[in-house]
Amino acid sequence: MEKLLKIAAANAEQADLYYTESSSDSIIFNDGKLEKADSSLSSGLSLRIIKNQRAGFAHTRNLLDPQALVKQAILSSENGVEAKYQLPHNVQAQEKVVYDPQVEQLDKNELIQKGNELIGYVKARTDAQFDLSMWYGIGKSGLKNTNGADLSRIGSSFGIFAQMVFPGTGSGLYTHQSGVSPCWISNEELDELIALYDVCQTQIVPPTGKMPVIFHPQSMHTLLWRVVEALNPANILSGISPLCNREGQKIFSEKFTYRQNPEDTELSSATAFDDEGTPTRVLYFIENGVFKAIPMDLFYAKKLGKEPTGNGFRSGIESMPGTSVFNTIIDPGTKSLKEMIASIDHGLIVYSLMGSALRKHRKWRILCGCVQRSIDPNGKPIGRVKDCMLSGTSTTACKTSWISKTSLTIWEDARCRPCFWTGSA
Repeated sequence: MEKLLKIAAANAEQADLYYTESSSDSIIFNDGKLEKADSSLSSGLSLRIIKNQRAGFAHTRNLLDPQALVKQAILSSENGVEAKYQLPHNVQAQEKVVYDPQVEQLDKNELIQKGNELIGYVKARTDAQFDLSMWYGIGKSGLKNTNGADLSRIGSSFGIFAQMVFPGTGSGLYTHQSGVSPCWISNEELDELIALYDVCQTQIVPPTGKMPVIFHPQSMHTLLWRVVEALNPANILSGISPLCNREGQKIFSEKFTYRQNPEDTELSSATAFDDEGTPTRVLYFIENGVFKAIPMDLFYAKKLGKEPTGNGFRSGIESMPGTSVFNTIIDPGTKSLKEMIASIDHGLIVYSLMGSALRKHRKWRILCGCVQRSIDPNGKPIGRVKDCMLSGTSTTACKTSWISKTSLTIWEDARCRPCFWTGSA
């Protein structure tokens, strides 16, 4: 890699080299039966060069000819995007510990046995189709550039996902756990899932109109990815984001705070630097309802005349860096999920969704089909809502009355909580 970087430095004004190495395993049970148990290894590297203020890019999984890779990157720079930014110089960053050696010591046969025990527990209590999957792995990555940056990281991850499928459908109720270390689904969680599944055997047709809605943590991504799209600097630069020219304005409920914390090492994406070598930072996107900050990679920071925030990440070696939020958190509110449910006479709990769609960025439009639970006047779920359209806007939803103080769920690289919203069904 040193040879490759030297060749790139001799042929371009700037260059960086990003490399990865990973091992992963997965176990999948379908309807209580082991379907497959896979293992995979991968590695590779990508080269970005800046020549004549244009970015060029090339990648490979087998570096046989460094000169050819540099030539390919230079060729692509002839029609590359504008790159008037400087790559980070001599970055010094203390990497976060998001690695648990226990993940490397896991025995797949033992996990299959534990999976069968979990399935046995469920099958003894219900005849529902029960699907189970597990995944775990180790990932290493690093970055070197011609300005002296030399950074590396290692991380581990483990996840388990359990779902009870409604007959004749592809949808169902699910629970999951994930993190840096091995984790498991408890019998108490399964008991709750089974009880809810039994309730959902009754199908409810709610009246049309405006009604209270509670988004369960597992469905909060429906709201949050619209907020994330609005925060995306590409959408702000092009003028299609509803947040354009609104920094410092109160847009959401004062109870809504949405931020990223790269120091939260319970989330597997915690890191001291992004995939461009920029140091990461705690960043409040929305604080007490006020729009405070835009995540920035090097490209959009230069375009918008702002400082990069350490949000330049790559989806793999095949892609150039792009802006991405990570390790995101919704700050807690003052009511528990039970208190939120008990406070309304009737309404919906959005446990999972199918067919959610975004219409126009400027209107934050939400269309959600197949919400899962209906609430009776006593504050208890009474059945499943099927083929129901839930509509509204993200701005309305995030002008929510309450954010839960409990019921925290870790979903991939985010901490999500239930929120209350009044929408239309």
